[in-house]
Amino acid sequence: MLEAHIAFEVAAWTESLTETLSAQTNVVFEWLDGVTLGSVFSEADLDALIDAIVIPDVSASVMAMRWWALNDQTPIDELMDREDYDRAARAVASLSDLQEEVVEQVTTSKVYGNLISHVLFNGIRNYVMTESPIARVPGASSLMRMGQNAFDTAAPRLSKGIERQLTAFVAANLQDSLRDSRTYLTTVVDEQAMTDIADEAWERNAGSTLAEIAGLIGEDALTELLAIGQDVIAYLVATPTFRGALQTVLDESSGRTVGELLAEAGITADMIIAMVRPWILRAADDGLLEQFVRERLTAFYSTY
Repeated sequence: MLEAHIAFEVAAWTESLTETLSAQTNVVFEWLDGVTLGSVFSEADLDALIDAIVIPDVSASVMAMRWWALNDQTPIDELMDREDYDRAARAVASLSDLQEEVVEQVTTSKVYGNLISHVLFNGIRNYVMTESPIARVPGASSLMRMGQNAFDTAAPRLSKGIERQLTAFVAANLQDSLRDSRTYLTTVVDEQAMTDIADEAWERNAGSTLAEIAGLIGEDALTELLAIGQDVIAYLVATPTFRGALQTVLDESSGRTVGELLAEAGITADMIIAMVRPWILRAADDGLLEQFVRERLTAFYSTY
């Protein structure tokens, strides 16, 4: 009887696998249509889930993908539809509040202030040395073209005086220049400008191949970025903010059925069957399926 029962179960999960999976999976999905998420998943379950999260090391897989990409000559415009790109560009361009915040953050940074100071100083100095009345003094332009050292030797007081005056002028007017640049950027960086930038980016890069894009990121840099990303995610998962975000999602969906949520995610019974079927068949080929069935049924027949 035991051997007959084992053979029956093994046949059901091999020869009649599709029928067996379909019948049981459909029953489960019908049941899930009446089970709410909140009835099976509590706050304690959420805490357990977060505690059990392990950030996987995907560096080997990403490196393999990079190697593959380095040998793929497919252009970008064959990997992304232009209409989808334009939709994404329009969505980003409409984020006016974000654009203003980015401009504010950039133009109030020390790095941007140093950049403006450098541009102003060198622009004014170049004007003084090439276009101003001083540069038109007989012989002065020739000396200026010979370089700063030659000019310092020929007219040290004039050169140092110009340097001091320019430095003082730039320092005195830096805040006005920063404010003007911020106003200008806020004015010109509008939805149309962002759309134009996106169009130019597409025109320049649509013909670039996947291999060319992948080649822009070195292997060492990618390894370091992956390690950093893993650490950042691990830290984020442990924060109350992450838990609060998941709790909000759980609270929002607690009254909805699991079946509804699965359907919304595109997970169907046919999908589950297609994904599980090859694994069960492989387990059967390796003898693992029969081993599980035999151990389970032998325990029953030994007891009764």
